[in-house]
Amino acid sequence: MLVNGWAIALMICSVGILFLGLMAAWCGIKVVCFWDSGADTARQIRLETEVWLTSALMKYALFFQVVSLVMLVLAADAFSGALVGAMCATGAFLANDYGIVTLLVKIVLVFFCGYWLLLNHLDNQSESYPLVKSKYIFLFFLLPLMVVDAVFQFLYLIKLEPDVLTSCCGVLFKSSSGDGYNLLDPYSPVLLLGSLYLTTFILATSGLQLFYTAQKGKSYSNAILMLNTTGWIVFFPTALWTVIVFFSSYIYAMPSHRCPFDILQANYSYIGFPIYLSLFSATFLGATSGLIEPLKKLAGLAVPVSRYRAMAIPASILFLIIFILITAYAPVVYLVVGGEVS
Repeated sequence: MLVNGWAIALMICSVGILFLGLMAAWCGIKVVCFWDSGADTARQIRLETEVWLTSALMKYALFFQVVSLVMLVLAADAFSGALVGAMCATGAFLANDYGIVTLLVKIVLVFFCGYWLLLNHLDNQSESYPLVKSKYIFLFFLLPLMVVDAVFQFLYLIKLEPDVLTSCCGVLFKSSSGDGYNLLDPYSPVLLLGSLYLTTFILATSGLQLFYTAQKGKSYSNAILMLNTTGWIVFFPTALWTVIVFFSSYIYAMPSHRCPFDILQANYSYIGFPIYLSLFSATFLGATSGLIEPLKKLAGLAVPVSRYRAMAIPASILFLIIFILITAYAPVVYLVVGGEVS
């Protein structure tokens, strides 16, 4: 598969990400060793210039990481046509031991790169750059993860064998008994939907409480903030789980079809893109609004952190509502109106 156009594009993208990451890390080594915010030397001025350059490099790295994630899913869908037993991207990812791992690593990298850019944004809001060394130490953690991503992706592509039988979503997520699900047992759809909407209610109410408390200039409860942050971390896998085993079959109008990737296709009006975009955006904005709380104690960051939270919390709730409305549309059409989604 290495000579396939999709495979070549993926490898080029990975090389570009690694190059940008290495360039940024080289600057980070110099910053960690020689940064002195109180100095007025030529080296310090040069380092400050390189810090801004690194920010631009990491923005491009995040962009290409998102492109790489989307491209991997589209490539897997293209590969499925050449694999025995695979009818969609799910089968292509299950064709060897590295498909699902590569996908998960790319998702984690998108969130981590986004968090680095957030730290960089907050750091630039303070004249003393209190996060400059911390964000580059975090970058040193990101770089090995980028290497792991590239290695797993290469192994996935090189070990794709068209003559090896693989499974597809119709087999992987088929009912094992009654209303159960083969891969995602033992939870029932009722319990899963209840967990999703209960978490949604908790996130919306706690987020609104944090927002209005901050707007009135009052101090908010750390317990509410922790509940909100933890809720987002729980919400993301729960939402993905629900999309796979419940919402997807209504979108496809086929009970046995539960692929989390086919909803990105034109046949289904590309509905997967707003679903996943709203889910990723809501989770990132909601979770980071709490994760940055300790940064308020650093010099010059109290106002930037509060400003970001004032934007992130209502935006996360908005994206949350969009996700809930889009995913609920197909089941409502089926269960209430009694017809297929057009």
